[in-house]
Amino acid sequence: MNDLVPHPLLEQTKLFDAAQARMKLRQYSDETIKAYMGQLRAFLRGLGPRDARAVSMEEMRGYLLGLIETGRSRSAVDQAVNALRFLCEEVFRQPFSLGDFSRPRKNRDLPSVLSVEEVKRIAVSAENPKHRLMIELAFSAGLRVSELVEVRVKHLNMNKSMLFVPGLGKGRKGRITIFSESLKDALARQTGLKRPDDFLFPSERGGKLTTRSVAKFFKAALEVSGVGKGATPHSLRHSFAAFLARNGTDLPTLQNLLGHNRPESAKVYSKIAQRS
Repeated sequence: MNDLVPHPLLEQTKLFDAAQARMKLRQYSDETIKAYMGQLRAFLRGLGPRDARAVSMEEMRGYLLGLIETGRSRSAVDQAVNALRFLCEEVFRQPFSLGDFSRPRKNRDLPSVLSVEEVKRIAVSAENPKHRLMIELAFSAGLRVSELVEVRVKHLNMNKSMLFVPGLGKGRKGRITIFSESLKDALARQTGLKRPDDFLFPSERGGKLTTRSVAKFFKAALEVSGVGKGATPHSLRHSFAAFLARNGTDLPTLQNLLGHNRPESAKVYSKIAQRS
């Protein structure tokens, strides 16, 4: 009796599972895992019923060049490169080298930021008081959306108006940031009788909110507010940094509050402050 040969599509399913498990082991953020898995699915979908291990570096390079030819942004191409590198080096344990591969130029436009008044207009336009407070805290503390949904009661220091932000994802360390004293009463009400390990902004089922749900209610509030800017929840973080830069906060302090690993990442806000 002949041995059964696994179908290549079944092997691809196993490959997805192995890649996802490896990313979790490496403590990649949920957003990064989702993005990388999406890139890997798109790549493997084009292979058809083939064993991914048999794909050459030249074929990977051709796939990436195809993304560039179809007008994909630098960030999208970078994400695809990183996902394929992870597949080769972390899952296949093989070297990854693209040779003279040239990526599209980065968009050097400065990020759009919101004024304090615009943030207030968006926040008060949120139907749910919890959502309003989340918008205000994200701006006041300079939080990424992935950090906002992870805030627990124990992370708040009400006496000092400080917030501990755990390190989430690859290469991120925990940090201490600030929040406005004007939020203390609302934060105290939101804390209520919650235990220290409870999420400050739980979902309706008591678990962690998804970043997608934050994006959804922020978009609704933005539309109602009439603020005519293409803002996202991440714009609140940019706006926090730009506000501090305009008010004379030095670069090292700004870098620490934002949790940037490199000073260059925080320098852009000095340029925004000079522009505004």
